[in-house]
Formats: sequence, C-alpha cells, structure tokens
Amino acid sequence: MLRVAINGYGRIGRVVHRQLVQQFSDKASVVAINASSDAAMRAYLLKYDTLHGRFEGSVEVNGEDLRVNGTDVRVIKEREPAKCPWKDLKIDIVVEASGKFRSREKAQAHLTAGAKAVLVTAPPKDDIPMIVRGVNDKDLKSAMPIVSTASCTTNCIAPVIKVLDELAGIASGLVCTTHAYTSSQNLLDNSTDSSKIRIARAANLNIIPSTTGAVKSCAKLFPHLKGKLDGMALRIPVPDVSAAYLALNLSKKTTVEEIHAALRKAANGSLKGILAVEEGQLVSSDYISNTHSSTVDLDSTVVVDGTLVQLLAWYDNEWGYAMRVTEMVVHMGKLL
Repeated sequence: MLRVAINGYGRIGRVVHRQLVQQFSDKASVVAINASSDAAMRAYLLKYDTLHGRFEGSVEVNGEDLRVNGTDVRVIKEREPAKCPWKDLKIDIVVEASGKFRSREKAQAHLTAGAKAVLVTAPPKDDIPMIVRGVNDKDLKSAMPIVSTASCTTNCIAPVIKVLDELAGIASGLVCTTHAYTSSQNLLDNSTDSSKIRIARAANLNIIPSTTGAVKSCAKLFPHLKGKLDGMALRIPVPDVSAAYLALNLSKKTTVEEIHAALRKAANGSLKGILAVEEGQLVSSDYISNTHSSTVDLDSTVVVDGTLVQLLAWYDNEWGYAMRVTEMVVHMGKLL
C-alpha cells in the first residue's frame, strides 16, 4: 500500500484526496496533509463541495488530525517542505499541489524530508520531467523521483494533438482555451500578484484575456512542433469546466469523417479513459466531474480546404485533471 502525503489542500489537493479514497483505496492511502488550514476546515471542505457534491465516505476530526474512511490522516502546518515529517511517516509519494514548489530545487525539499518521490500538479519551472497520460507516460522511469503532470489544459489538448498529428501531420496551429475561473482570481476587482494585470478584475463578472503555458508544454511533448504552436486563454465566468478551441493546419488533406474515425479509434483504444468523443448537444455543466482529460465535441469539427481544421475539446479542469494525477500516483508507485 502506497503511503501518500498531499502538500497544499486547495481545489486540486482535495479532489485528488477524494479520488484516491474512492477509486484507489486498495493501492494508495493518504496519511498526511500539509496546508495552512486547521483540521476542522480541511474536514469540512473535503466533505462538502459546491461543484462535485458530497464526499462519498466518512470524514471525522480526530483531535488535531483527521480520520477519513477509517484511515488516520496527520494534519501538518509546515511552510518549509524540508521540515515535513515525511521520513517518520514513511511517505512514498508527495503530491505537490500547492502550486509553489514547481522547480527541481524546491520540490527536492520533499525528498530531503524523507519522501521517495514527488508528483508536481502544475507545469514545471525548469527541467522536471513532464508526463502526460496517454501521450508520453511510457517515458516514466524509476530514475525520475520528481515528475510533473503538466497542466489541465495540456492534458486536454495533447491527446488531441497526438491523434491529429499521427493522422495527417500538424504543420502549425493556434489554441485558445476558454478556461473556468480559479481560486487564484478575484471575485471583485482587487490587486493581484500576477504580471497579467487584467487578472485583477472580477472573475465571475468578466471574460478576461490571459495567457496559457499549455502550448509551450506541448512543444516539449512533441519536439517537432516547437515554434509551430501558439495560443492564449480566456478566463470566463464559470467555476468549473473549460473548453479548448484548436485551429490546426495539417500537412496532408483530410476530412471530418477521417478525423472523427481517428478520434473514435483512439478513444476506444490506446487513449480509452483519457480521450472521449461526444455527438450530443452538451454544454459545459454537463461535463462537471467528468473523468476524461479531453472530450472532443464532434458537432464542432470543421475542415476548410482539406488542411485547416477546427476542433473543440471539453475538460473538467479539476476532476478530469485530478484523475490523471491519481493514476500517476499509482503508476509511480509501481516503480518505487
């Protein structure tokens, strides 16, 4: 049984905890959480969630710690990861979900504290290996004690890019993610630490142009596409579920039918559980708590002159992404 600690107990940290308990309780156990909140607050936010509903299990405050589905969970409030009691708790993997320790030097602190491996739930700031399920997860090796699962948007667009590139070759492309607002934004206009000044505006009242690092991450996953992909983000006033719009120039001519056939084949084969296709007339709320990294909206596919392709892919930027994180925890655990 893998012993897991979660560092940072925000939206992703809590959803990962839920999924490890509900989906992988026979393979991994969360035994520690390091965050700034107290046990009572952590228990409350784990048990009740406005977007994903009630936690399907028992959550109790046990003194200064928690008991989740009968498992004791140590509650820690340590700002410096190197001082966390990972050695004493015999931690195998730390899920680094704080968003603060995204470089090798900073993530290394968890290893210094005694953990065997670290999984960073954000794009890395440096050369930390980036593994995306269904794209390059075969590259994961035991010699990689620190790994990143990239971003939710990268996990959405990379499988689609992989399928289209294998089908007809991608010459160039643009991506625009219409992204749900996150807890890093303001509900009302206020100052921000972000260099993107428009992020200071009210998240639930505006469409806010922003940037996305997902396209650059894809260039690392597909080195032959470096310099051929770019894009942006629009932060939109919905709390969950995002959609990526892809405009791709292909090297060979193709048709909507051929594209859909390739996507269906991947969704039912090598990318099953990661990529899905949808023929129905769904909207964003229909994808809340969807476990796929990407669901291609087939009705939105357009091909112009054989080589210019428009695609739309939905993703739950919390639940779908967290599912890939939990799967990676189990995958990494097999290599320890």
